[in-house]
Formats: sequence, C-alpha cells, structure tokens
Amino acid sequence: MSTENVQWYCVKARPRQEQAAKVAIVNEAGLEVFCPMLRFERARKSGRVRVLEAMFPGYLFVRFCYETHYRLVGTSNGVSTIVSFGGIPAIVPAGIIDELRASVADGETVEIPSNLSIGNEVEVVEGPFRGIRAIVTSVMPARARVTILLELLGMEREVEVPEQAVLPDAIHPMLPR
Repeated sequence: MSTENVQWYCVKARPRQEQAAKVAIVNEAGLEVFCPMLRFERARKSGRVRVLEAMFPGYLFVRFCYETHYRLVGTSNGVSTIVSFGGIPAIVPAGIIDELRASVADGETVEIPSNLSIGNEVEVVEGPFRGIRAIVTSVMPARARVTILLELLGMEREVEVPEQAVLPDAIHPMLPR
C-alpha cells in the first residue's frame, strides 16, 4: 500500500461494537486500527468488578487510503460510518494519534487506579454494608483497610473495612476528581 495518501480517519462504531469493528477491519482489510481503552473498577450488584471500556465510546481511528479503502472500512462488521463533515471525511492528524499512543501503557489500554483518600465518598461493594454510601475518615495502606463513616439507624458510626470492600464515587474515570 502506497503511503502518500494514507491518513488517520475517525470511524464511528455501532453501540458498544468498537472491538468488533477493530477486529473486522484488521482481519478483512489488514489496516492499522487504534482504539484506546480504559480499565477501571466499578461497583456492581455482585461487588467490585474490573471493566474495560473505550476511551472514546463509539469511535476508533483507522489509518488507510480513503480512495481505495473507504467502502471496505465503511461496510466492516461493527462499523456505523466514517466520520465526515459536509461530506468530507474527518482526517485526524498523525501527531494526535502519536500523543494518544504515548499516554497509554501497553499501546491501547489506560489503567485508572481507584485511589482512596480521606473525605472521598464511597460505595460499599462487599460485606454486610453492601450498597451503603459512606465517607472515608482514614486510610491504612499498610493494612489495606479504611475507616468509613456510616449513617445507620439515624446515627453515625465509624467502621473499619477492607480497602477492596469500597469503591470511590466517580461518574466516569476520565473526569477530574
């Protein structure tokens, strides 16, 4: 493939189909695809769960020559459309892709740590207090435990729990805390 007309383009995937689109484009067309992901912990009914989500939900970046590959990319499994403005495909500067790649550890995944500190609002995800919201009053990293302030039966009580039994309250891991 000639590199003179090869550019990075933004491709819109079907809902929650970023990885399927990536696999299809790589397998069917042999093109370079960049789909950065976030790995973080989230509270579920079953407890603390590690999840993997797209950094840019619904989008991935594909490097190709538009004139020769736009049909193949646009009709790949999991792809909704190639992003364009006024009928002109949106070219993503290679420098932006390089900067994004430099910010991810293994080439595609950013690990978001769940740091706990005094004053954080948390949700208890394990044990008898599961589902209750609380405030962290102390952190004991050597013992991997935290003390939380719970409101039970109209009274406030401090309870010591394992660090993994609570998750910080955050809407999305990329939002400032």
